Amino acid sequence: MAAGKLTLLSVVQKTLEALGSDTINAIGDSPEAEQIAQMAEDSYYDLLNQHEWPWLKQLTVLESIADAARPTYLKIPSAITRIDQFKYYYTDEVDPDVGDLALFRNIQWLEPMDFVNYVQARNTQSTDVQVMTTFQGIRLPIINTESPTYWTSFDDKYVICDSFDSGIESTLEGNRSQVLAKVIPDFTMSDTFMPDAPPQFFQAWMNDVISTAFQYMRQEAAPVADRKSRRGLAVLRRDASITSENDGKVHFGRRVV
Repeated sequence: MAAGKLTLLSVVQKTLEALGSDTINAIGDSPEAEQIAQMAEDSYYDLLNQHEWPWLKQLTVLESIADAARPTYLKIPSAITRIDQFKYYYTDEVDPDVGDLALFRNIQWLEPMDFVNYVQARNTQSTDVQVMTTFQGIRLPIINTESPTYWTSFDDKYVICDSFDSGIESTLEGNRSQVLAKVIPDFTMSDTFMPDAPPQFFQAWMNDVISTAFQYMRQEAAPVADRKSRRGLAVLRRDASITSENDGKVHFGRRVV
């Protein structure tokens, strides 16, 4: 076990010890242990959503839907709660000396109605324009000879782009995307589950679970655990990243929840 890190079983065992309850060897050994494990899951998601933790920022990809009726759609994976940047791979054949040069182009976000107004101004009689109907029943003229330039989302489940290059692909493909996103890892209800988080996270997590257990199972406060949990969160906010996030720039992102 990594220094300072705890498995779910360890958190449950330490909480039972603080409550003065019987010891266990596995979460399934007692209903009380299972109840505490559920509290640990709730606490896990609550702590991860309390702050913009730097370790949750990942470079990842979107998912293909391969729907010829909606060729500019990509699906947002369920673990992604915010997209800060979206890029898409395309092929540049302008320079004959370079030939096919693989690049990632930054795709610009537009608010849904701005996106709709932008694409609906296109001439639907043009040979490079086709009309696509969204899942919401909105008809959108999309260009089928160019890589995407703009994107939006109407439901926080799908990314919709303004164009695709049918000479390269029949629909946009998830493995050609690149997003910088906030990703919340799934919680696994198992004895050996250990969150992918820095060591400072675990004391705050454990003490939050202890505090919650005292409140709901003993109907009493746990001031020591409360204090340790608050202190642990303060330390976590201060030391969560080994690199500086304050680069003096203003960053704009698209929240998807």
